[in-house]
This record gives sequence, structure tokens and C-alpha cells, in this order.
Amino acid sequence: MVVAAFPAAKLGTLLIRQVSKPIATYVKERAKKHPFFRKYICMPPAQFYNWCEVKMKMWIFNLGKPTEIPSLNETMAIELGANLLGESIIFIVAASVLFLEYSRQVRKEAAKEEARKAEISTISYTIQELYFQAERQDAQIRELMRSVTDLQTKIDSLRRPFGPVPPHIPSDSGDSSSGPSKDPLLETTLQMKRYNGGIVFSALDYVTYQIPNGFHDR
Repeated sequence: MVVAAFPAAKLGTLLIRQVSKPIATYVKERAKKHPFFRKYICMPPAQFYNWCEVKMKMWIFNLGKPTEIPSLNETMAIELGANLLGESIIFIVAASVLFLEYSRQVRKEAAKEEARKAEISTISYTIQELYFQAERQDAQIRELMRSVTDLQTKIDSLRRPFGPVPPHIPSDSGDSSSGPSKDPLLETTLQMKRYNGGIVFSALDYVTYQIPNGFHDR
């Protein structure tokens, strides 16, 4: 079941009329009794209203132009003027309330717009900060990659001077009397270590220097 919207505008208009009626009634009574109000506040608007009404009716009914419009007597003019004054007071009060409500709504909408602009500005600033942070991180990553490349180049340059170490083969014509006698098993072990070291260095040189530079095909 759909609940109908509460008629706040109609209720507000009715409330304004009910509040304004006592004020209008008081002003009407004072105008009837006070000579100044009767002569200068009630009667001139009533006579003008009567003149406009007669002119409008004769124009609508196509009765021609009246040569002379009769004026209202004092009693009718005071009564009509007092009624016009009361309705004018009610209208002014209602218009003032509506104007105040409109001003409040305008200020409220302006505050919402300012809050929305501030939120958009904050989001834009945050996006810019994230963009600059991403740029800085990207520059740091490039710098790290360059440092890694430099380190790899230095490592390669340090590995290249080590060439193959030829194995040491003892001469059979060596004079045993030229120095102290050595253990044959120890000599053989040392020679094998030197020979193996030469093979390892040769393999490293072949992998790190000769293959990348194409020297292995020559």
C-alpha cells in the first residue's frame, strides 16, 4: 500500500491564513473606527477597486465606455477597503513566509553545492597525489633496475680476466739433490687441485666471456 505524501504546503497555507485572520480582523475594525484609516487607508483603495471592476465588466460585456463611474458611498467604501486591507495583510504574511522558506532552501542548496565542490576538489587532489606517488615509485624502480644492471656489468667484468690455468706437470729431469725431498702423494694431490682449478676457470671463461662474444666459433 502506497502512503500518500503529507500535504505540507497546503497545511502551511492554511496555518498562515488562520494566523493572519485575527490580525486582519483587528486591523479592519480599527480602520472602521479610526478617521485617518477610514479616509486615507480604506476608502481610496476601495474606490479604485470599484472603478477597475466597473471598467473591466463593461469591457468584457462589450457595453462601451462609461462616461462616468459612480463612486461608492462611505459605508460601502469603508467595508470594501477594510476587506481589501485584511486580504492584503494575509497575502503579505503568506508571501513573507514563502520568501523566507525560499531563501532557506536557496541557502541549503548553496551549502550542498559548496560541499559537493569541496568533495570534488579533495578527490582531485588525492588522485593527483596518487599519480605523483606512482611516478616517483616508477622512477625508483627504474633507478633500481639501472643499479642492478651496473652491478651485473661489474660482476661480468671481474669474471673475464680469469683465464684457464694450465696444469702443472713436474719435470722428470728435476734434480732431487737441489732441494729437500717431497712426498710424492702430496705432490700428486696438489697437481690435481691445480689442474681442476684450471678446468673450472676455463669453464667459467667459456660461459661468461667466450660464448657471449662469439669466440667459441673461431
